[in-house]
Amino acid sequence: MYGIDLSDRRRSSSVAAVQCATQPWVEDPATGGSFMLLHVDRLSGLWVVRSRFGAGTVIEQHLHSGSVTAVTLAGSWGYPELGVRCGAGDYLVEEAGTVHSLAVHGEERVDIVFSILGSITYFHGDGTVSRIEDWRSVLDEYEVGCAALGLPARVIGSSSLH
Repeated sequence: MYGIDLSDRRRSSSVAAVQCATQPWVEDPATGGSFMLLHVDRLSGLWVVRSRFGAGTVIEQHLHSGSVTAVTLAGSWGYPELGVRCGAGDYLVEEAGTVHSLAVHGEERVDIVFSILGSITYFHGDGTVSRIEDWRSVLDEYEVGCAALGLPARVIGSSSLH
């Protein structure tokens, strides 16, 4: 009806998957948690990361240059100064330019998948910048962490970077 050849294999050539059950977790020096990088897109600046933070974790205030979405797989966390709280199964959307910290609630570790556009600027308590991260710096950290474990870093989009 629309003239699409459904047998054309080029229509399925752009599908990629990461097997989280075998994907390495590496230490996150920025948060004290652990993470696995799932996807980077150097053209759009998108990076998708699965993060785990322990009970009581508080991540310093930070600003996202682009929008963020998150799906909570386990635990309870939120943005205290914004009155936002998420639990298992919840979906969050954050507009670019929002400033907040992140706090883990309860005694359970959280497990969250974040899709992040652009960079994150982290701030010390006095408002000065402590660090900036983006898809490239996180990919570098992930590759170093995987190498230290003797494991390959399998990240969707990273093979096109080299």
